[in-house]
Parts: sequence; structure tokens; C-alpha cells
Amino acid sequence: MNRYQVLIAGLLAVAGVLLFMAVRPSKPEAPERAADSAIEAGGSPVPKPAGVRAGRPKDPARATAGSQAGARTVAEEAEAGASAEMSVEEGSAGAAAEAQTPREKAVAAWESLVDRVIEQKDVPAAEQAQRVKEAFDKLDKEDQMDGIHRSLNLFPDEQFPALYAILYDKTEDPEVLDAIFSDALNRPEELKNPLMKDLVKDKEHPCFFESARILDVIGELDMKPAPAPAPTPTP
Repeated sequence: MNRYQVLIAGLLAVAGVLLFMAVRPSKPEAPERAADSAIEAGGSPVPKPAGVRAGRPKDPARATAGSQAGARTVAEEAEAGASAEMSVEEGSAGAAAEAQTPREKAVAAWESLVDRVIEQKDVPAAEQAQRVKEAFDKLDKEDQMDGIHRSLNLFPDEQFPALYAILYDKTEDPEVLDAIFSDALNRPEELKNPLMKDLVKDKEHPCFFESARILDVIGELDMKPAPAPAPTPTP
């Protein structure tokens, strides 16, 4: 090999090395280091690529504990809110009860008594009649018809005698007496017939004539004739 061939081979080797260095890609700089370099150079911060998170990964146990604590806090706040709403509702109900007029209180007491009479099936209705009448007499005159209709619609046959103290009082409103008497006519015969026999004992009672007429039709009228006047002694 002569001198020229050696020179050419050396030039070719140098050219190959230079070509390899030019073609090989340079190593990319880390995003954080690039951002710091940009800030040091006076430029604006380079935004971090999506998917790159700074700092250490969160502890799963600590994250779970935090979530549970947050859930408990939300539940406690919801429970406290519900308790506050309940307190407000109870306070409103109590204020409404205190704001009732005597007339409204009498209506509420009557409705409550009617419900108790229905529930107390082991207590004879005749024993409850006086309490029923006292509560009824406390009702305003304009509320008595509604009150009596409520009891007539709700009282079964067993509790119907609880209204007898009202019916036997001939000083009560005739419309009230007529409502009770008319309802009694739709009750069983073993209930209404003895009732009408009691009513015909008082000729001044508003239901006397109708009771006597019905008893006469069914052949149950048993009115004793008035005693004959004692003879006047002759002088």
C-alpha cells in the first residue's frame, strides 16, 4: 500500500466518524431541568407535559383515611341539618298549638275524644256518654253539627250509646237531636227500639212524636194510659 492509499483511508475514517456524530440524536433534556433553564435564561416557564406529576405519589392509606373522614364530616353535617329542621318543625307545631283559639281547641279536644272512644272498646259506651256530652257542649254552636256528624260517621253500633246523653237532653239544638235520632233509625233494631221507648217517656222531647209513630207502626208502642183522676168526694 502506497502513501496515497493510506491517506485516503484515513480521510474516509474521519468522515465516517463525523457523519455518525451528526446523525445520532441528542439526549432530550428532562422537563423540569428544561423549565428551570428557561426561567434562568429569563424566559417564561415551560409548561409541564400532560401526564408528568410533580412530587411524590400519595400514600393510598392516607388518601383512604382522608376520604373516610370527609364522608363522615358530610354525614355529620347532614344529620345536624336534619335535626335542626326537625327542631324547627316541632317548634312551629308547638307555636301553632299555642296560637289556637279556644274554639279551635274545643274542636281538637272533641276530635281526640271521638278517636279515644272508638279505640276504648272495652269501656262501655254508656260510661263515656257524660264525657262525650261535656266535650260536645264546649263546641261552638257553629261547630256542633260538624262535630256530631263526625262522631256519627265513625262510631260503630257498640259506641253509638256514647251519644245518648246528648240525645236525651231536650234543650240541645233540635237539628243535633234530629241528626242523632235519624242515624239511630239506621242502626239495628235491638239498638233503636229501646232508644225510642226511652224517648216516648218524655212528651216534651222533640223526638217524642216520631218515636211514638214508629213504635206504633211496628207494634212496639207500650204507653201506659194516664191514670184517671181521683173522684171528687161529695159533701
